[in-house]
Amino acid sequence: MTDTSPDTAPDPAAGADLGAFLDAALDLAAERGWLAVTAGEVTARCGVEARVLGGVGPFRARLLARLVERIDADMTAGLDDDARDPALPVRDRLFEALMARLDVLARRRDGMAAVLRGVPLDPPSALAAIPLLGRSMARVLSAIGESPRPPFGPLKVKGLSWVWLITLRAWLGDDSPDMAVTMKALDSALARAEEAANSLLPGARRAPPASPPPAQ
Repeated sequence: MTDTSPDTAPDPAAGADLGAFLDAALDLAAERGWLAVTAGEVTARCGVEARVLGGVGPFRARLLARLVERIDADMTAGLDDDARDPALPVRDRLFEALMARLDVLARRRDGMAAVLRGVPLDPPSALAAIPLLGRSMARVLSAIGESPRPPFGPLKVKGLSWVWLITLRAWLGDDSPDMAVTMKALDSALARAEEAANSLLPGARRAPPASPPPAQ
């Protein structure tokens, strides 16, 4: 079992090997599709064994988990001050954070698009994707200073997961140079999620206006 205690220093070589393996896997996915990504094929390209992924279970499910973890880390590292500013509305901070996440995907767009299209067709990957999505959206909330914990955090995570899936669908079909289509879809989805949250979360509903005084 790998030692993950806090006093264990990370191995730079292991991190580099993992990065090389993930990049090779994305290159292969871009060329031949997610279902063609096998441990042997990736190792043949980069010279790194699949054990660098760690964990147990089907190969592509473990690969997907490491890819998502890298996206989460790169998104967090790339957030600007606006995304972390508690003075700004939550919706604005979420917009900044999810756009930062899309920027990470865009670095290897062809490979990531192949992954997103292929995962629903691969049962082990599709099953793994469900909890991975929830964990990623919880990390987005934490990154902007919002709690993903109960009592209301899980509801926020579910709503944000829906927003992210809607946005990804737009991103996959968006060939505009400035991602205008994607940004419009994200803004619209956030607006709808905000409206739903305002109707569901305690204290969000406005009191009905007082009746006017009777005419004298």
